[in-house]
Amino acid sequence: MSSPKTNQALILTISAILSLSLFGIMVYLFVNPKTGLIPLVFSEKQQPINRLETNSLTIGILVKSDDYTPLVEYLKQQFGDQITITIDSKLRESYQEVKNKLATKKWDIAFTLSPMISVAAKDNGYIWVARMFPQSPPYYQSALFVEKNSSIQSISDFKNTTVIALGDFNSASSFYMPSYDLFGKSLRVTMGHRGEVIQELVRTGKADVGAASYEAVKNDPNFRVIQRSRNIPGSGVYLSPNLSNNDQKAITQALVNAPVNIQKKANYGVDGEPDFSSFIQISQRAEEVLKCADFTRNPVNFFCSPVTSTISSSLTTKSNQIIGIVNGLTMVENQITRLTLQSKDQKIYYVFLNPKILNQIPNAGSGLNLQNKTIVIKGVIPEQQSNKIDKIVITDSNQISVLN
Repeated sequence: MSSPKTNQALILTISAILSLSLFGIMVYLFVNPKTGLIPLVFSEKQQPINRLETNSLTIGILVKSDDYTPLVEYLKQQFGDQITITIDSKLRESYQEVKNKLATKKWDIAFTLSPMISVAAKDNGYIWVARMFPQSPPYYQSALFVEKNSSIQSISDFKNTTVIALGDFNSASSFYMPSYDLFGKSLRVTMGHRGEVIQELVRTGKADVGAASYEAVKNDPNFRVIQRSRNIPGSGVYLSPNLSNNDQKAITQALVNAPVNIQKKANYGVDGEPDFSSFIQISQRAEEVLKCADFTRNPVNFFCSPVTSTISSSLTTKSNQIIGIVNGLTMVENQITRLTLQSKDQKIYYVFLNPKILNQIPNAGSGLNLQNKTIVIKGVIPEQQSNKIDKIVITDSNQISVLN
């Protein structure tokens, strides 16, 4: 028969075992096995997956910011609240203003919306992450359209009294592609409009013809499409080259692995980058077509005439720089843009630069935007050519700036 002391020891042993078991169950149920902390007591927030080297991110978009709020919250969960994430959104911001922001690397994550902006992003070293409009084919078309009862059946019916509504200089679907197809025509032009404004101008009879994306007008019973363009590559999501390699990888991983509903809301999806080579060639040919067009007076000729422009602005020249007005442009071999520059003393220079550098110059945009603008060239010595116009070759975007 056991003694009282033995019974007491047995009871204490059993009690200790039960206590340890209960403690183990509590640890299993209430302690986070990954962090080792008790939720809601020691750890208030979910730990971020990655810590970025940068302390701020700017997301550039051309649509309403509400659709990107879930993405911002998701990225804060991934990278922690120590990072400041800003949405730069202006619904009416011009394509040129956007290209300036890309040239100055003001956007860390760029939702380009337009292939023209995608090309500018690529030219400024931005890195592809995903495709916008993932529910649509990777390529789309531009369209010329008229009011459904219009007598115009094709481009051949256009006259110099025909009014056409176009978009901004840097819009692929509403300017470059239709301009390429308008070669040889003389038309009355109203331009610089967004897509919905162009449709309204045609619907109300203020314009005879409009240019827009084919998808935007093909099913509208008020319109009739008379011309479809060649394929245009879609837009995408790009990362700034100013981000470190580690940050680029972490942000790419976060965007690619974002929940489907967040990607859908922000209008992007994982896909490869489309081929921009043919589109770039067409846009450059369009500039060649438009190099002599004067959009300040109607009708506008989509061809060159023998009449040359005159320079009326006063110009100055300093010893360490050349200041002049652009009085013409053309495309030469290897897709190089040649600007004709006239200084105050009426001296003429040919300025050569490639399209990539052109996209890196704030306020430059396409070569067309430089027509009749004052530019400054610094740190480049003109190459004197006997019996020819002096030649200036731009090799860096810092060598040229636009004054107006």
